[in-house]
Amino acid sequence: AVVSTQSTGAEYKLLCNNVSSGLYVAPSPRTLQVWNGVLFIKIGLFADGCFKFNLIIPDDFPYSRPAVKFLTPVFHPQVRDNGELNLAKAFPTWTPRRDRIWHVLRYTKRCFFSVNTLDSVNCVAAAAIQESIETFKTHARQCVHESIRLNFEEPMEEDGGNLFSCKLLNDTQISILKDKVTSGSLDYDSLFQ
Repeated sequence: AVVSTQSTGAEYKLLCNNVSSGLYVAPSPRTLQVWNGVLFIKIGLFADGCFKFNLIIPDDFPYSRPAVKFLTPVFHPQVRDNGELNLAKAFPTWTPRRDRIWHVLRYTKRCFFSVNTLDSVNCVAAAAIQESIETFKTHARQCVHESIRLNFEEPMEEDGGNLFSCKLLNDTQISILKDKVTSGSLDYDSLFQ
């Protein structure tokens, strides 16, 4: 069984009405059961981080909770080594029409401001916090630098066609792009190849 277009459409509309700053999500062009996302963290231990993720909607949605899997490394007690966010902590049971995807995304963002080690799924991150907050801060900064490097400096292998893929342009490329935009000669199709 494939999740219904109606239920994912309704969830996306609710998400648009409950926007969280710095969080961008769009359904993947490949399937409605995967939503591509990126989260920009502005303050706190993960400030300046740019974390790409996929939200995976199960076949039996809305009767079971979606999953969030980070594509960029996240060093956090609630994020497994494979990038999967521990949603069981916030949503031990999933109740249709009460629990919503926007709730999951709000929780995802809040995790970057709370490094709770209770029921952690990443023992190394939890131990770093218990050892010393300075040790954890060092790991968090490394995680932020890696997120920037992976998002802007080199293509990610596990990207899977994430809509939020990008690359930094040098000054010459920016100048050429500006000239093409202002002259109306920009071929927009070539931007997405």
